[in-house]
Amino acid sequence: MNKNLLLPHAFKKIGWVLFLPTLLLGLLMAVDGFNGFNGFPSFLRTGPYSESAARIWNNIVLVGILLGVLFICCSRERVEDELIGRIRLNALLAALYLTTGIAVVSALLLYDVAYLYFMIFNLALLPVLFLLIERVMLWRLRKEVPHEE
Repeated sequence: MNKNLLLPHAFKKIGWVLFLPTLLLGLLMAVDGFNGFNGFPSFLRTGPYSESAARIWNNIVLVGILLGVLFICCSRERVEDELIGRIRLNALLAALYLTTGIAVVSALLLYDVAYLYFMIFNLALLPVLFLLIERVMLWRLRKEVPHEE
């Protein structure tokens, strides 16, 4: 019995809605050094609550990116067959190899706060790399299929 634990296809849209805005917000916050991004409304970045607001925004971004990419990667395709399963496995292995290699290199080259920032980035690196590799592999497959007929 081969049980498939994928989410329904509708979760893919929910994932994109979560992933894209939080990724953009996360990139803006990374430029600001994760200090709550100066573009936020003034009541969020001034006063006694500014540090806690920055922490809340950091958590919102991290959870949004992780849940979004999880919903995208773990939801079914419209047509789910053995070839799609094989592509998923190959993409996951490639993402794992890349993430491990990047983590080893960063452990050798980065220290102190830079390493801490990388480890925050590394939390979402594996699923994001999996998403990119899987999408490229599926795009290439769909591009080749019409030529076989």
